[in-house]
Amino acid sequence: MGYEKLTSKEKKFYLAKIEKALTSNMLFLQNEFSLPELAQETGITLHTISYLINVEINHHFTDYVNLKRIDYFKAKINDADWKDLKTEEIMLACGFKSRTTGYRAFKKHVGIAPSEYLKLYRQHSTGPIETIL
Repeated sequence: MGYEKLTSKEKKFYLAKIEKALTSNMLFLQNEFSLPELAQETGITLHTISYLINVEINHHFTDYVNLKRIDYFKAKINDADWKDLKTEEIMLACGFKSRTTGYRAFKKHVGIAPSEYLKLYRQHSTGPIETIL
């Protein structure tokens, strides 16, 4: 069956399987994680995964994975083990290949640099940072 002929139920099933593989197994933390690896992990064909992420989630694979990394960054910001880490160390721990890659993704999806996000968060740690951006 072609990926363009998937039923709504099949799409939901595959999307849930993709999400579970990425989040439960924390695959997005691997800085070299690729679409073929996700296909192998889920048992879903490469073309079907690509189609679902592009059309149903409305992102390219790299952006989708980077958004997972950014969410992880935001979730771990209060972690005691992370409080003394430099921004570059945090970006690498979140699965970004380099500080530059993380910076670009953060700037694209959040609108500010990760170091600025940390600075703002630490200054306004009483609530979600999105309320002050």
